[in-house]
Amino acid sequence: MVRRARRQVCGALLAALVLLAGPLAERADAQQGTLDKILKEKTFNIGYIPSPPGIIKDPRTGELSGFYIDAIRFVCEQMGVKPVFHEARWATFVAGLQSGQFDLSVAATFATIPRALAVDFSKPIHYLGYSAIVRKGDSRFKSLRDIDKPGIRVAVVQGAAGHEWAKQNLKNAQLVVLATADLTAPFVEVSAGRADVGIEDAWATRRYAAKHPEVVDLFAESPFNVLPIAWAVRKGDTQMLNFVNTVIDYLLINGKLREFAQKYGPSGRFQLKLVYEPVVAD
Repeated sequence: MVRRARRQVCGALLAALVLLAGPLAERADAQQGTLDKILKEKTFNIGYIPSPPGIIKDPRTGELSGFYIDAIRFVCEQMGVKPVFHEARWATFVAGLQSGQFDLSVAATFATIPRALAVDFSKPIHYLGYSAIVRKGDSRFKSLRDIDKPGIRVAVVQGAAGHEWAKQNLKNAQLVVLATADLTAPFVEVSAGRADVGIEDAWATRRYAAKHPEVVDLFAESPFNVLPIAWAVRKGDTQMLNFVNTVIDYLLINGKLREFAQKYGPSGRFQLKLVYEPVVAD
């Protein structure tokens, strides 16, 4: 009787330990953190969206280049891990982070308030404004107010910051929303006569207008909606965010990012100027 009772008690305790083991293991995994997991597995899953010259994808080979790609490869080399790149779109990069497909997005993402509700942004890397493409000779447009009128077709990339701006500020114009990652797509719509105005970042508009004489860059001298460009991590991933901010400080302060950018030529981006002063004056 006593032995049987002891066996029953031991069995019950063993069953309880087995039940507790699952939650404890899950808690240990949660406490491990994204950065710990990357270092343990020696693999860094990185999301990107082609957007020259920061991120360039060769259409024939799929090979990636650009100063953001060079920068994150340098970081991975310093970490001793292998970068694994995952292509996303402006409308899907948030889902890629949230689902765990990748742990960092190095896309040149405008840090906006709506986006900051879904992801955590790093410190600003660069700053860039917006402009618009219209057909040459179209005298209807001289200001942003001229764009927001009934019957005006405005092309934007779905999920891009230009799309957010247009939804918030253009109440009368008709939006032509394009499901693509190609930032020149709104301009192609204008060239083809399917839209009256194409909105995207000021550098993309400048490059397109230089190659297409049938259009003009409407706000070439005074870009609007200037925003910080940042990288992004999963919402609430404080460990990863702190690491990425340290990386950005390193790349900017010692001029490493500028060094990577030089071989790709002008980018239309700006960064804050750092001025150093002695801790103790002479």
